[in-house]
Amino acid sequence: MKNISKITTLSLTMVAFIVNTICAQSFSDQFVRVQPTDNEVDDYFVGKFAVTNAEWQAFIVPQGISAPSYWPGGNIPEGRERHPVLWVSAEEAESYCQWLQQKYPDYTFALPTEAEWEFAAVGKTGYDYPWGSDAGVTYKDGVLTSRFNFNAVIAAKMLETPDMPVTFYKELSSRYSETVPVSTVISITANGGVNGWINHNDYTGFVYTDVFRDINDAGGYTCAVDDYPDGVSPWGAYNMCGNCWEWTSTVKEAQNGAEKGQMVNVIKGGSWYATKASCKATFQGEGRKGNGRYATVGIRIVARPVSSSGIYQPVPPVAHPKKRYYSLDGKPRRRPMRGVNIEQEESISRKIIR
Repeated sequence: MKNISKITTLSLTMVAFIVNTICAQSFSDQFVRVQPTDNEVDDYFVGKFAVTNAEWQAFIVPQGISAPSYWPGGNIPEGRERHPVLWVSAEEAESYCQWLQQKYPDYTFALPTEAEWEFAAVGKTGYDYPWGSDAGVTYKDGVLTSRFNFNAVIAAKMLETPDMPVTFYKELSSRYSETVPVSTVISITANGGVNGWINHNDYTGFVYTDVFRDINDAGGYTCAVDDYPDGVSPWGAYNMCGNCWEWTSTVKEAQNGAEKGQMVNVIKGGSWYATKASCKATFQGEGRKGNGRYATVGIRIVARPVSSSGIYQPVPPVAHPKKRYYSLDGKPRRRPMRGVNIEQEESISRKIIR
């Protein structure tokens, strides 16, 4: 699968048309109102969709800003105009917010805080996903049913051609240069778990194959930002779970991945690459460096009307249950041990650093 996306060179006339079309969109086309039930917290608006490739092009072309790395020749891959823009840093997203304010001078724009993002996704329902606490994913007879785009979606697509050859390209891989049918590398469980996705210890799994590499280099297995209408948030925002991680302005210590222990911008929502558990709106601990660009991270913006004071009450931090484990004699344990521990949940508040 070498030619994942055909790249079309756009004329200056076509670029101008795209820019004018994007700029003609009304505020209500792009944002939905979020209404906290607490009277002391102001309403705010959140992007109905993640920022698209076309919207990003409308921003960068007039200013001569370089296009994302997966746009060969500086042009959007054909058919991906309505897909979320990726490989954009949090710092660049802040510049985009300043540009939006010129377009809509009655509003101020920003990246959401972690709490604002999560409230926009699930409100005060306590759910893990916008529709409930069950992902609702099934896989039967080769058909995946899902309300969101995560790694089982691309795995199911690959398995539609089970004999498709894939080659392990990483030189450090224990299977380097070996070519096998994709169905011998990945499989999907009945509830959407993906086996054989990745193994960092010996550089095997689907992620270390040439097919995945080519898909990733072409912008990933994203979908249009208005796909999956059954997964919208209580306020009407699309794809807040899956498709692409989204930047927030909250900075805290990462608990997961290569960034663990580093101070990072929190990212939320999971992506086409992530497991279904990582796509929970309540998932904690994931972050990236704000000046970095990543293959699975995009942008969603929040907005507020300009006021005379410019002061608003932010959404308060969300409390999440944290599991603690104790032995039968009451001593705390770092992890459970079958048959000899008691599980207890403790509510903790997340500090939001603005």
